[in-house]
Amino acid sequence: MKSAELLHLSFGSFMVGLSLFCASLLFAQKEYRQAYWPLGLFFLSQGISSLTLVLDAVANVYDIRQVSRYYLPLSMPFALLQVPLFWMYVRGLTTEASHLDIKYKGWHAAPALCAFVLMFLFLMLPNDVYQSFERSETVDHPLMPVGIFGVWALTIMFYAQILIYLFLIVRLLTSYTTRLKDLFASTEERELHWLWWIIVALMAFLIFDIDDSLAALSGIHILPARLVESPVVDLTFSAGTIWLLALWGLRQKPGLACLSASAAAKEVKAAEAAPKYVRSALSDEQAQRLARKINLAMENDHLYRNPNLSLWDLSKHIGVTSNHLSQTLNETIGSTFFDYVNRWRVEDAANRVRDSTDTILAIAYDVGFNSKSSFYSAFKKHLGVTPSALRHSAAPSCSVPASGGSD
Repeated sequence: MKSAELLHLSFGSFMVGLSLFCASLLFAQKEYRQAYWPLGLFFLSQGISSLTLVLDAVANVYDIRQVSRYYLPLSMPFALLQVPLFWMYVRGLTTEASHLDIKYKGWHAAPALCAFVLMFLFLMLPNDVYQSFERSETVDHPLMPVGIFGVWALTIMFYAQILIYLFLIVRLLTSYTTRLKDLFASTEERELHWLWWIIVALMAFLIFDIDDSLAALSGIHILPARLVESPVVDLTFSAGTIWLLALWGLRQKPGLACLSASAAAKEVKAAEAAPKYVRSALSDEQAQRLARKINLAMENDHLYRNPNLSLWDLSKHIGVTSNHLSQTLNETIGSTFFDYVNRWRVEDAANRVRDSTDTILAIAYDVGFNSKSSFYSAFKKHLGVTPSALRHSAAPSCSVPASGGSD
C-alpha cells in the first residue's frame, strides 16, 4: 500500500468512525433535539462523505478504480447538506424555543437535491465516458455537456452557500450575545466562543478550495502550491475541524431554550405580584420610580452578588414583569442588564480592593463574578484600570501587599 493510499485510509477511517459515533450519541438525546438532531445529521453526512476516502483507497489498492463511479459522486450531495445543517445546529443553540421553526425548509436542501440528480446522471454514463470525465477529457456524448455544466454550477453553488450561511451564522451569534446580556448578569457558561473557531476554519477551507479550483482552471495558485496541494495539510485540517466540533458540540447545551419554561413561570408570578400601574404601559414617572426601586434592590439587598442572577430573578424580587424591567434598564437607566449588574459588582470590588487585604480573586468571587477573566474585563471596562493597578495606587507605599495578586 502506497503512502498516499495509507494516508487517505487512515484519515478517512478516523473521520468516518468519529462522525458516526457522534451521530449515534446525538440521535439518542431526548433533550434539546432542536440543536442535537441537526448536528447529528451533520455528522452523519460527514461520515458518508468521508467514507469515499476509505473506498477510494481500497479501490486503488485492489486496482478496481472502475467502481469509483458508484461511490465518488456521493460526496457532493452530502457535502452540500453539511453547511445548512450546521446553520440549523447554531440556530438550535441560540433559539429560545424548544423546537426549530424553519421557513422555506425545502430551499435549504435544494442544492443537495440538485447534486443527487447529477449523481444519478453520472451513474447513467458509460464507463469509458465517466473515466474520460474524471481525466477532464472531451468526449462526444449527449450527457457530457450537462455533466460539465452541472459540476461547475454545483461548485459555484457550494461556495455561495458557504458564504451565505456563514453570514447567517455570524448574525445569529451576534444576536445571541446581545440577548444574553439582556437576560443574565454572568454569561460565561452560555457563551459560544468556540463556534467562532469553527467559522474561521470554514473560511480557511473556502479559501483553500477556491484556490484549488482556480488552479485547476488556470494552473495558477494564489496560496503557496506546496501548502495547498499537500494532502496531509488538507486531511489534517478537515479532521481537526471535525474533532473540534465533536469535542464541543456534544457537551454544548442551548443557552436560552432550557430556560423558557422556568422563565415563563417566573414571569407569571412576577406579573401577579406586580402593582396595577406596573402591569400597564410605563409613564416616565413610573419608569423613574421603577429605576429607583432597581437601584435600591442592588444597594440594600446586594442582589448583584448572586453569580447566577438573571433578569427574571430581579423582576420577581421587585415585583415587576421582565419586559418593564428590561425597558427601564435600557431606556431610563441606559444600560443592559449585564452591564448594569456588573457595574455594581465592580464598584463593590473596587472599594474592597482599596480598603481590604483580601486577594483579588476572592473579592471577584465574593461580589458575584464567576471567573478571574470576566472580573478583570469588567473592571477594566468600567474603571479603566486593572484591580492590581488600583490597589497599587491606593497603597501608602510603592509596595503591593503580598495578598493583592497581580495582573
